[in-house]
Amino acid sequence: MKLTTKYVCNECGYDSSKWMGKCPACGAWNAFVEEKVSSKSSKSLNSEGAIEKNEVIELNKVVHNSTSRIKTGIDELDRVLGEGFVYGSLTLLGGEPGIGKSTLILQICDKIKIDGKILYVSGEESAEQIKIRADRLNIKNDNILFLSETNIDNVEIAIEKHSPKFVIIDSVQTMYSDEITSAARKRKSSKRDNIKSYENV
Repeated sequence: MKLTTKYVCNECGYDSSKWMGKCPACGAWNAFVEEKVSSKSSKSLNSEGAIEKNEVIELNKVVHNSTSRIKTGIDELDRVLGEGFVYGSLTLLGGEPGIGKSTLILQICDKIKIDGKILYVSGEESAEQIKIRADRLNIKNDNILFLSETNIDNVEIAIEKHSPKFVIIDSVQTMYSDEITSAARKRKSSKRDNIKSYENV
């Protein structure tokens, strides 16, 4: 694993390979902070499905699992997702604070048609808060596991230990990694910020 350095604007998130006095994106002065980023070598699949580096392959020879989608148990949501979640995929759920994202994903955890455990990771709420919501929704599912954590490395350890079939991160913006060191970015309250404000799951 190789560590590289980049400079990120503390005001808008613009990044550069070198330090700049003025941000070309938002015009802020002296707003760049140094970040250490770990990089991994790029990899691709060979014609038999094995991983190799920098190899051009024929798409028709790529081996994949032709399994069906995962049904959420909520008809309208399945329709929006194209008949359910794709196995091995990552889905981002966005919306303004208080719109009901956490309530929806807790209902998904209860109704989803999957054989195995479900891990609900929360970086914002405690187990008690989630349990209160679950009781309000009359959710009593023994397959739902809960973890209150913001360190993505610890989340990875929990996933490897419990091998859940489905994982919820509520929310991605609260997660951090020890491998990436940076100062917390400033947030300004503005019309533009309010429009773009959302939580990722």
